[in-house]
Amino acid sequence: MDNFVAYSLPIQGLKTGIHHFKFEVDDAFFAKFEDSPVQEGKVLFELELDKRPDMMLLDFTLEGYVKAECDRCTATIDLPIEDERQLIVKFDEEEIEAEDEVIFLHREAPEFNVATYLYEFVVLALPITNIYDCENDPEPPCNFEVLKHLNPDTDAGKTDSIWDSLKDLKSDN
Repeated sequence: MDNFVAYSLPIQGLKTGIHHFKFEVDDAFFAKFEDSPVQEGKVLFELELDKRPDMMLLDFTLEGYVKAECDRCTATIDLPIEDERQLIVKFDEEEIEAEDEVIFLHREAPEFNVATYLYEFVVLALPITNIYDCENDPEPPCNFEVLKHLNPDTDAGKTDSIWDSLKDLKSDN
């Protein structure tokens, strides 16, 4: 975790109450994770930390983009992502293995590193299909050669002869 010092929260010095932090993850951050589905991108995180005597509530808001191959036209696109996630950190006398969204941390721990959670939240924010409404971009990144094959020209009375042939098939039964 030495590479992720910038993502450590100094919890020992924090007073009870609400605290705000901002983080930015980029290509160098994603490169530190082996076999990552994200190689390039830039994601901004805003973290609201509510420190209480026995626990901390961490509310993350993320917004940014990751480089991906468009599932429609195969062009490299800046795929927008955004999400909100919450972590619950409970203080205990000894560190216990995490359960779902609850992390147990020793009461005297000087800091809490959120790097792996930032990475996981980006991966969880990835959509199932890598497409977005790129028509609104000033210069769409689309591969128009591929799109031309997906949307054949139907202007000037041209129709797809394959479909016309199928319409002409009749069932004798």
